[in-house]
Amino acid sequence: MLNSILGSTLTLSGFLICTAVSLVLGLATAGVAMYRSRCTQSFAITAAILPAVVQLVIMLVNGSVGVGVAVLLLKRTGKAQLLRKRGCGFFNGLLVGMYPLALLAYTLYTKILFGLPEDGTLLPLWRILSFLANMILVGVAEEFLFRGVIAETLLEHFGTSRGGIWKACLLSGLLFGCAHLTNLLSSAPLGVLMQCIFAASLGVLYAAIYFRTGNLWVTVFLHGGMDIISMLVGGLYGTESVAESVSSYDASMLLSVLVYLIPAAILLRKKKIGEVKLYFQY
Repeated sequence: MLNSILGSTLTLSGFLICTAVSLVLGLATAGVAMYRSRCTQSFAITAAILPAVVQLVIMLVNGSVGVGVAVLLLKRTGKAQLLRKRGCGFFNGLLVGMYPLALLAYTLYTKILFGLPEDGTLLPLWRILSFLANMILVGVAEEFLFRGVIAETLLEHFGTSRGGIWKACLLSGLLFGCAHLTNLLSSAPLGVLMQCIFAASLGVLYAAIYFRTGNLWVTVFLHGGMDIISMLVGGLYGTESVAESVSSYDASMLLSVLVYLIPAAILLRKKKIGEVKLYFQY
């Protein structure tokens, strides 16, 4: 997501539209947070303006700068210790996140088998390395921000009851999906809408994995891997940009809602949801 802004032209009208949409979504988020839940005025205000703040950060930063901003936000919100938090351990965490890991392996297999151009010429090595580094840094920045700051803050507010965990997952996933509206500056509206839906459901799954593992680096690894594989052909051969890829999304992306929400429900089933309290005690 962050990398898709690079190279696009930021106009005043585009900025104002994205900001207006973010504020509307923020008000809706605050309304959901307050519905049948005790909510302080400061939390409601924060929830209302958070999407607009995230949108602004995404528009202004990229790559290593984005990681720096995300780390700064972790420190300013008192959550920098999450970077050292082991939880269930990295490799055990990958077992918990086995479904997206297997999905990544399958996607990589199909890309290599069917997606590579027959007569394509590889880009120069420095451009391929730049692509890989940028994708990794984007995954790091987004996970620090959306799981480390936003999902963690929502869980702290709603608590570790079954309902509280689901609220934190759904709201953080919704914000993650809405943040992709910034791609309206460079991609077709239908494609961006499909990407937002796709990203929202994926955000719910990543939040579920993070809460079950207590290890932020697990979702960083999965997120970076997905970004790399999804743009692998374009990154190796320069045949497609992120903006073009997003513009190509159609209604078939709606299937991603089930593809990602069903595994999230399995991870947070009644028998296992209590494990969240092992790593998050509020």
